[in-house]
Amino acid sequence: MFFLRKKSKSVLFFLVCSNFSLAVPEFQSSPTSELSERRIRFDKLEQRAVRLSQQIGKLSATDPIILIDRNASLEQVNIESDAQRNFDALPGPFVEPLTLVPPKEEANSSVIFNSKVKNVVPTTQQRKGDYYLMPVLGISLSSYIAYEFNQGGTTFSDDLDGGWGNSIGIILGKRWDNWTAFCRFGYQYQKYDNDKFGSIVPGTFAELEASNESYILNLGSGYSIPLSTNLSTYGNVGIGFAYRKDSVEGELYRLTGGSRLDLGSVSDFESSLIFSYDFSMGLEYLFVNNFSARLGYRLLGLTSNESFEGSFQHLIELGVGANF
Repeated sequence: MFFLRKKSKSVLFFLVCSNFSLAVPEFQSSPTSELSERRIRFDKLEQRAVRLSQQIGKLSATDPIILIDRNASLEQVNIESDAQRNFDALPGPFVEPLTLVPPKEEANSSVIFNSKVKNVVPTTQQRKGDYYLMPVLGISLSSYIAYEFNQGGTTFSDDLDGGWGNSIGIILGKRWDNWTAFCRFGYQYQKYDNDKFGSIVPGTFAELEASNESYILNLGSGYSIPLSTNLSTYGNVGIGFAYRKDSVEGELYRLTGGSRLDLGSVSDFESSLIFSYDFSMGLEYLFVNNFSARLGYRLLGLTSNESFEGSFQHLIELGVGANF
């Protein structure tokens, strides 16, 4: 069946209707076996009508006929044959129909990003700040100083045994992550003595008391390792210059027959600018937001001062400073 969107010429309408009227009685009077042939003829009639509509549309500048597609539900249903029905009735294995399993719906779960970097420890700079200023106090102990002098034509050469001493200083430093650079100014005082300072003359000795003072300016760098939120270790190395002063006072004597014979007194003082170096290590604890305490060991080396040889001082230092 066909329809017109717009009105066409009367000639087109008359021709289509006359052809259709002639085909309908013939279709209705035909037997059922001839339905397929009638269907073909009807389709050809529709095609002729469409072509005619297109030609007239070109001449009259009108829209051609548009056929409406048949509904699939109106198509002819094929009737099953007797042979097929007999075949289906034969005994045989039962085939279960296939069932489609609906896909499982995945639960909506939020995506959590798991970082491979875990437990990143903040650096010393992040915990304490970029700069620090720390005064330090220390207790020092020296092993010995080799010393030589000449008195009355007699040469005395021996070691002055080290005793206890003390130190004070101040450190100004800069941090880069766990690295540090610092400038240190300090003062050290150390005592020495030897009550049987030997000479080249057998039985002749000197009873001496000596002191060592040094003013040090060092530059250095170091590295700090955080152990916990507040506790960290440090290790520093520094080099610089020192103004060293050594003084000696004592008495000369000779032992004869178990008795002591005094030979006079001796006094010496020498000072010079020398080279110094040190190594330190220890623990530092941040006890308040901007204040930390330090406890550590420091080895201080001083080069020779005239007739006084180089020396090493071992210091235990305690410091309390500010971070900013």
